[in-house]
Amino acid sequence: MIWQIFCKNETENMILKKIIAKNYRSLEDIEIDFNPYYNALSGKNNSGKSNIIKAVLSFLTHNYRFFSNMSGPIDYNSDFPYWKKKDKVNDSIYIELVLQLDKNNDAGLYKFINELIFKDIESNDTDVSLLIIKATNLPDKNATNIELFFDGHKIDDEYKREELLNRIRSSESIFFHNSTENEPYFLSQRRRDSLSSYLTNEDLDLITKKKDILEKEVKKTLKKHQTEFSSLLGRLSEKYDVSLGIPNLNIDRESIEISLKEKGIEVSLEDWGSGTKNRTLILLNLMNAKRIQESTNLNKRLTPIVIIEEPESFLHPSAQAEFGRILQDIASDFKIQILVATHSPYLLSHKEPKANILLERDLNLNNKGSRLIDTSGEKWYEPFALSLGITGEDFGPLKSTIFSGKNDIILVEGNSDKEYFELLKEKYHGTNKLNFDGEIFPYGGAGNIKNNILLRFIKERFKRFVVTVDLDKYGDTKSTFQSLGLTENKEFLIIGKNETGKKCIEGLVPSSLLAKVYAENVSLVQETMENSEDGKRARTKMKQKVLEAFKKEEENKDTTLFTEFYPIVKKLNNVFK
Repeated sequence: MIWQIFCKNETENMILKKIIAKNYRSLEDIEIDFNPYYNALSGKNNSGKSNIIKAVLSFLTHNYRFFSNMSGPIDYNSDFPYWKKKDKVNDSIYIELVLQLDKNNDAGLYKFINELIFKDIESNDTDVSLLIIKATNLPDKNATNIELFFDGHKIDDEYKREELLNRIRSSESIFFHNSTENEPYFLSQRRRDSLSSYLTNEDLDLITKKKDILEKEVKKTLKKHQTEFSSLLGRLSEKYDVSLGIPNLNIDRESIEISLKEKGIEVSLEDWGSGTKNRTLILLNLMNAKRIQESTNLNKRLTPIVIIEEPESFLHPSAQAEFGRILQDIASDFKIQILVATHSPYLLSHKEPKANILLERDLNLNNKGSRLIDTSGEKWYEPFALSLGITGEDFGPLKSTIFSGKNDIILVEGNSDKEYFELLKEKYHGTNKLNFDGEIFPYGGAGNIKNNILLRFIKERFKRFVVTVDLDKYGDTKSTFQSLGLTENKEFLIIGKNETGKKCIEGLVPSSLLAKVYAENVSLVQETMENSEDGKRARTKMKQKVLEAFKKEEENKDTTLFTEFYPIVKKLNNVFK
């Protein structure tokens, strides 16, 4: 979706457009432009992600500093870069936040500014306005001087300036969730996940009456067991009375749970296992942000900015990929700005690479401040891969695809399948040549694609894709293909012949060659019949021996070897033409 700041036909909401920071913690001199909806702040530990979040929270929320004796949102003693202190540099700290407000969707704050702060100034009557906060902290005073500008007008009156700042901080302009703490962020507000906050007064009255009746019945039943417990006390019953009861049922204390299940998809958020509570709280924040955005009370209507630290916490990589896509969909559909601080490549935006912000910091340099890394261009993913350490086997089945520079992909069952397809790209095949310049990726068995998370990620990531599946494994994957709406011979191809022992890619190899290899490896063929780990290893060895024999024959450029492969090539060429 293309975003245009002053387009009258496009719905706008409150967003953080820019932050400029100088001498604030690790942010020695940095300027960051944010995407209107989804943003992924990434980088190694101590790169500066959390300091960006601290700067935003310090000015837009009533954070802990306002309940202490500290003077304002910046404290020079703790916020000035430590390495500059050692060099006895006495520069000031400077932070600038540029916010965009919408006349309708941020009506509460917009009306407050226009009708109370600027009631004596003629309004610009624009649908979208900019609110700029500039803060400076001087070393000799350790006091934060804050300047506010609205549509170019400076707010000089100190009382009005403080009232506006208090209004911003008191409103729910920021929803912050730290996944490592696994608790929602709120101050002086009723819990957002409280059941009572979702009920009307009439509902509460009705539930309270039924609750009182239930409590009486439970207490009445428990009294029957008091005698039994008293006898257990023995001699102590002369000194103590025992009674059984229950705590009062408190509606405010009860929380609601939320799950999100896509239509036609087999795996819901709740079914992913670990991380359910974390996802639930994140989704609750997003749903409540939407409620505030659509409030019928104009004085409360606002579009909160949602900030999430490490949403990937407690999630398996495949679940991270799916959850990351859901967050991006929600940001776009709800028109709510989401900032995630993440170490996961699965949380990066592939549809909109400019939404990915990479920070780097080298503590061995004299200048130890955070740097914004250029990630523009087609190879935007390479700096992220380097920074996030995407190496080794711990990256899972998406390791080779998530940062692929290709637009097209063919998913094949295993490494031997890939080698057959690579041979089909040779020029000597003539009109039967596989015309494909994308990536051929072995997914490592049907178990990795019968769960739709991997395939859905691939479908979103690549412009065109085809997944091949062995005929003997099609039954395991059919429902997944159907749930994703994949079409045979277009998005998936079935490989093999409907004959015993040939329901895989080896079924396309000439029968005479197969017979020869089987005859030379009789004992190994017998082992492949076993339904065990040894049998599995034997089948892998047998596939490799067939491939080696095939490649030896292929050295003669004999195209008759590929007769059964060519119909598959024709279908693939139609997809990728």
